[in-house]
Amino acid sequence: MNDNKRIAINTGILFLRLIITSIVGLVATRWLLESLGITDYGIYNVVGSIVVMMSFLNTVMVSTTYRFIAFEMGAGNHDGINKIFNISFMLHVCLAILLILLSETLGRLYIYHYLNVSASRVKDAMFVFQFSVLGAFFMILSIPYQGLVTAKENFIARAVIQIIKSLLQLTAVYFVTLYLGDRLRYYSILMMFVILIPSLLFYTYCRIKYSEYIKWNFQKRWNNYKEMISFSGWIMLGAGANVGKTEGAALIINSFFGTVLNASFGIANQVNALITMVSGNLSQAAIPQIIKNFSGGNMDRSTKLTIYISKYSFFLLLLPSLPILLETDFILKYWLKDVPIYSSIFIQLMIVYALIESLNAGVPALIQATGKIKWFQIINSIILLASLPISYFLFLEKFSPPAILVVFIIARAFTIISTLFLLKKIIKFDIMELITKVYFKVLIVVLVLAPLFLLDHQFKMSIARFVIFSFVSLFLYFFVVFFGGLEKFEQKRIMSLLKRSCQ
Repeated sequence: MNDNKRIAINTGILFLRLIITSIVGLVATRWLLESLGITDYGIYNVVGSIVVMMSFLNTVMVSTTYRFIAFEMGAGNHDGINKIFNISFMLHVCLAILLILLSETLGRLYIYHYLNVSASRVKDAMFVFQFSVLGAFFMILSIPYQGLVTAKENFIARAVIQIIKSLLQLTAVYFVTLYLGDRLRYYSILMMFVILIPSLLFYTYCRIKYSEYIKWNFQKRWNNYKEMISFSGWIMLGAGANVGKTEGAALIINSFFGTVLNASFGIANQVNALITMVSGNLSQAAIPQIIKNFSGGNMDRSTKLTIYISKYSFFLLLLPSLPILLETDFILKYWLKDVPIYSSIFIQLMIVYALIESLNAGVPALIQATGKIKWFQIINSIILLASLPISYFLFLEKFSPPAILVVFIIARAFTIISTLFLLKKIIKFDIMELITKVYFKVLIVVLVLAPLFLLDHQFKMSIARFVIFSFVSLFLYFFVVFFGGLEKFEQKRIMSLLKRSCQ
């Protein structure tokens, strides 16, 4: 199987996973909001957000393991895979223990002294926190196994386990709707098992399929750990900045506006997480190929993959984003029974943030392939974390809640610019090629579609408006992307595939 076909098949598998997990996620969010109520839903999104945080960190930390394993595979050194796995496992055991220590010290301090919640709910918040930490502990221990599955490009197994996790979450939420006791505590217990079971499945699958790679072989020499610690340390800095930005935003919003706004922020995060999986599917499928080609000396293919993955990721993300941006209020009205204030604008701004972020979707894999990630992580982390004190100051000056997301959008744009210049310095990356083949094409598509937003709000909200504008926007999307967003050879390739499918 050639590499392009492998990427296409893996992307298709991940899209199937996306459809199932998206439907499950939307249903689960509605049931959960109705069962817990806005206040308790807000509490879980602040205190239990360590699960959300670790879900994000999970993806990022997996990248350390699969980067080193994929690098060994690309270089043809299959004997080094077991060594890399064992080093990764030991590091993640230490990380899991560190999480427990920090949670039982700084976590407790925050909940008992700084959390903006009524005194009667402090013990409940602490209960939720403890089970969230336990779930995160299991998730960290499963990361080396997930990294091995990803490096082997076995996306079928990964997708099946993630679908099982989504169905477990839906089942957990359904049980919460039937429970008559303290639903917040009950949900936190169930969510711990929702994380534990997939972690065990990854372990079991690797034990059966890749037993020779996960065989226990303790690496005693410090030098064996040094490179991965350095790499994962810088990866963790960048991941920590992203998580710190998101969780810091939740804490700042809680401090100024209370748990009701946290519920709005949590709903927006849920929608954002679902739609970003669209573009994430493509980059996930291509990342191992970028790393393997780079380590194998095929720099030209790695660069081309980086550029085209960035463009396709934006267009794929824009596909579900466009109707959601046009009809956010209508969707929220029919999706949720009680819509928390500011939910609509939070969702729209988070989608804009995600679209900007997707413009460099292929770049992180190329950066990781070089191994020279130090200054990328330092500069980007400083820019992202600087958005928190700026937002805090704006709230002191009585700015409205959406201001924090506007600051995040500006910060993300700056990180994209800084990343490209650093990449040019390290591997002489052609920035102009990225601008002409990605940014210029994206700009054409966005400018043509922009009038839809002015036209849409000229009509009263109704099911008819939703159906008509969704159809019109998607038709125009495909037309503009095909003729304005793709190059001639891409158009010919698509037409050739369509002719074959019709024969």
